[in-house]
Amino acid sequence: MKTDAPICLVAASYSTRHLAVRDLDAVWATRGAGDFHHTSIALLAKDSDGTLRVERDRSTAKHLAWGGALLGGALFVLAPATGIAMLAVVGLSGAGAIVGHLRHNAAPDRLAEAGDVLEQGTWGLVVVVLNRRGEAVTSLLEHADRSCSVDMLWGQLEEELCFDLSRLDSDTVLIPT
Repeated sequence: MKTDAPICLVAASYSTRHLAVRDLDAVWATRGAGDFHHTSIALLAKDSDGTLRVERDRSTAKHLAWGGALLGGALFVLAPATGIAMLAVVGLSGAGAIVGHLRHNAAPDRLAEAGDVLEQGTWGLVVVVLNRRGEAVTSLLEHADRSCSVDMLWGQLEEELCFDLSRLDSDTVLIPT
């Protein structure tokens, strides 16, 4: 992928599951439009104790060695306990590279705002799209109470993923700080 290709991370909050699912379906329906590359999306539910959990997820990147980390890494940055739970299911391949890339290339205040958006709703969506800007995704979230997008560039992520995946061969997992 080109180093100047955009990546967007979007968080949205909802008062009802029905509205969140409608927007999930709207985003998923556009996954093949334009200069599409990959889309990963999770529907989050807030438990009675306030903990976010993944109720449903979809990804066009699941077949890639780092495909699960695309969404799991984003969740780890926005809602750490939820991200850890997801990465425990999908595996850690590429998680260090994705987390490190988000932490070093996204505006910290925008990441904090996106995390706050998730905390404010009973239901939420987290979307990661390669080769699209945030406004292209947030415009699809017609039913969200609040949303926030975080844009960055692909940059050196490919090299970071290769390095991270090679480190997994030695049973070492790196989560950058």
